[in-house]
Amino acid sequence: MRIRIGVVVLAVVLLIAAFVSSIPSEAETEAACRRALDNTSTATNRPDVCLDVPAETYRAFLLMYVLRAEGLD
Repeated sequence: MRIRIGVVVLAVVLLIAAFVSSIPSEAETEAACRRALDNTSTATNRPDVCLDVPAETYRAFLLMYVLRAEGLD
């Protein structure tokens, strides 16, 4: 009986660890947002990947994209 409980507890811990490790970090989300920017991206028309990025950070990414597109980076 103790072995079964131990196996179940271990399985639950492993499932929780797998779930937590699959959540992207803030840095990964921001990197994906920067890659998703294109000429149709605006302050109100965000790519779906950028919805979790704070508004101020998104505006900075958008400004960097525009400057880079103009060759002013």
